[in-house]
Amino acid sequence: MAKLFINQAKQYADARPTYPSELFKFIASKTPIHDLAWDVGTGNGQAISPLANIFKNVIGTDTSPTQLELAPRLPNVSYYVTPPVMSIDELQQKVPIAQSSLDLVTVGQAMHWFDLPKFYDLIKWALKKPSGLIAAWCYSNMSVNGEVDAVFGPFYEESQPYWEEARKLVEDKYRSIYFPFGP
Repeated sequence: MAKLFINQAKQYADARPTYPSELFKFIASKTPIHDLAWDVGTGNGQAISPLANIFKNVIGTDTSPTQLELAPRLPNVSYYVTPPVMSIDELQQKVPIAQSSLDLVTVGQAMHWFDLPKFYDLIKWALKKPSGLIAAWCYSNMSVNGEVDAVFGPFYEESQPYWEEARKLVEDKYRSIYFPFGP
């Protein structure tokens, strides 16, 4: 999956929308402590700067070193290349995350690529209890206006058979993903 974004990493970074600052303010309001956040599937770092403005330290991980090279360099942010699937032991070897150490885990537009049961095991192990929070979000087709939507809509629909199977989870806005964490 990460290979999809290697050759065109710069174009991907330029085209990705940024997330609204209100999203991060809302997430921060749900986390009582702002020491350590882990952004999983960081890509080229759309969530990193807003998180770094709130949290004392931020860790960004991705399977693509090419994507991480384009992520913003900030004094309180560390980046690590990780495999698509990790055990807790592998996580500890690759990333400085200890048991019950994370105040926040974020996943922006990447959860559909994960082996979710294994990912959830890592998160349950790493989040602080009871205050740790996981926040995952995605976005799908956007509406611009009637004229643009009339042209883009049919193209979008006709191109869907060529997308990765995991993309269907995005189209469903992650509603069909099993999520073993409480609100």
